[in-house]
Amino acid sequence: MRALRAFTLIELLVVIAIIALLMAVLMPALSKAKNLAQGAACRGNLKGYTLAVQMYAGDNDDKFCNPDECYFSSSLPYPVEAGLSNHLELRWCNGDVNLKNYPQYRGTLFPYMTDARAFICPTFRRMARSMNSSQDPFFRNLGSSITNFDPWYNYSMNAYLGPANEGRSNLIGGLTNIRVGKLTRVKRASETFVFAEESPLVDTQYNQYGLNNTFMIPGSGAMVERWQRQVSTNMWDIRPGPDGVGPFWNVIAGFHHAPSGDPTGGRGTCAFVDGHVAAHPRSETFPLAWPR
Repeated sequence: MRALRAFTLIELLVVIAIIALLMAVLMPALSKAKNLAQGAACRGNLKGYTLAVQMYAGDNDDKFCNPDECYFSSSLPYPVEAGLSNHLELRWCNGDVNLKNYPQYRGTLFPYMTDARAFICPTFRRMARSMNSSQDPFFRNLGSSITNFDPWYNYSMNAYLGPANEGRSNLIGGLTNIRVGKLTRVKRASETFVFAEESPLVDTQYNQYGLNNTFMIPGSGAMVERWQRQVSTNMWDIRPGPDGVGPFWNVIAGFHHAPSGDPTGGRGTCAFVDGHVAAHPRSETFPLAWPR
């Protein structure tokens, strides 16, 4: 019987080198494919949000709901939040108020969201689970108080849409007489988002706050007036950052296709009044939020 021939050390090293080379070639392609798949899932989620807004408006005289009540029925602490400081800032990652499991806390828009595949981008969910206090002031200030950490939503409603009285809970300040209350009164339906991705990460040159409630608000009415005085051309020149008008309160998240070392410098997915979904950079936050 013929004896089996074993690999020599050199042959084994050659095989290992070939495998390593193939992995080096394939890993970027696999990573890109994964990112594309997660981005597609995110767009599918937000497409469900556009349908929810349309259905809600159809049942409510073409009106938008209150952005501070689109998810939850109350801004006051629920029983499971008793004793929890800053409970509103924690709801996006507090598993004890995950509305999929606790329907008794659902707000005005949430019952229409049955077509939303999920309420969180898979890319964001992975990122949120890997964040630490050096990256995010949220964890530095509040993270230790979370007993059931479960990131379950990261889509925020445009605060410039909704009733002129600013909502029962009055969470959104400084927007008197500048909000648009009805879907048909939005001047640029294809360029105004109703929901957009937000991130808890803060780049102090661009945004003062991260994901900490249910709405996205670039700035108050007084801030908008100041920005408009600073920029004499058009609203697309109202950009956050050192080369713009300074930091906004909130900006569109930038974790899709973000540059290496800059987790907020990519794009975030937005759902628009006309029903389409697209990704945009944080620099376009104000013109895409402003409905007038």
